[in-house]
Amino acid sequence: MRPIAITLFALVVLLSGALSYAQADPIRVGSKQFTESIVLAKLIGYALEDVGFTIDDRTPLGGTDVNRSALVNAEIDVYPEYTGTALGLFFPDVELPEGLTRDAEASYDYLLEHDLERDRLLWLAPAPANNTYGFAVRRAFAEEHGLTTMEDFAEYVNAGGEVMMATGDEFAQRPDGIAAFEELYGFELADEALLIIAAGTPAQTLQALDQGANDTNVAMTFATEGAVVAYDFVVLTDPRGAQPIFNPTPVFRVEVIDANPEIPAILNPIFEGLTNEVLQELNARVDVDGESPDAVARSYLEEHGFLN
Repeated sequence: MRPIAITLFALVVLLSGALSYAQADPIRVGSKQFTESIVLAKLIGYALEDVGFTIDDRTPLGGTDVNRSALVNAEIDVYPEYTGTALGLFFPDVELPEGLTRDAEASYDYLLEHDLERDRLLWLAPAPANNTYGFAVRRAFAEEHGLTTMEDFAEYVNAGGEVMMATGDEFAQRPDGIAAFEELYGFELADEALLIIAAGTPAQTLQALDQGANDTNVAMTFATEGAVVAYDFVVLTDPRGAQPIFNPTPVFRVEVIDANPEIPAILNPIFEGLTNEVLQELNARVDVDGESPDAVARSYLEEHGFLN
């Protein structure tokens, strides 16, 4: 972490030692609609509740725009966001430094400084997990057509290979979604090649792939999606870097941290332990094993000593 991050968090930790866990209002916790975002929000909520905070659980609140707007307009106090998402969507009029989105530390430092300055939002410590978007295919399909990378997939499409891709509407429409892969790898998916699921999550798109719904043979996924492992799907690698780094991070209104400066010291150690493998396991427990996000989040915190 660069000096600005160290300075901010060092100050927070120093202050936290002298203050009690007091708050005038509940901490309003939002999340997006997919499993991982909900689980991350539950981790935040249960960890803070355990030390005496009152939590107003507003999960799942909605999509990216809904959560961001609610946070900026002080309708919620925190939600888990991804560094790559923020850089791709929240700074449309800013020319970002070359290569910024593919450098995890630089991405985080940029957001720490500029989101605080512009919208009074504070990014706490990011998880090391990189929940980037990807294209998943069945293992037999990958082996039949020699698909391991997005370069292979582009060759397959450009040679006339049939594609029906299950995707959420956000990934289909965002410039850093399917369009980013198409531009970098030189292929194009026609509208009729997309099975668009409104507010679709990876759990839904991967289920469509597993069932072959509407002849689906490709699906949007996340790198940390637990169902990928359960279904034994292949996620095509992205060697040219069409996607930014997506480190999940709690983002707070700075007024909340000013009033409760002990919060980063509570949440940072939790997020710092969330690797891709950990999130795959937590996500799979919900999407594959049928556990509730509440149960998964609470048991993870208990098992790792984060609850008193």
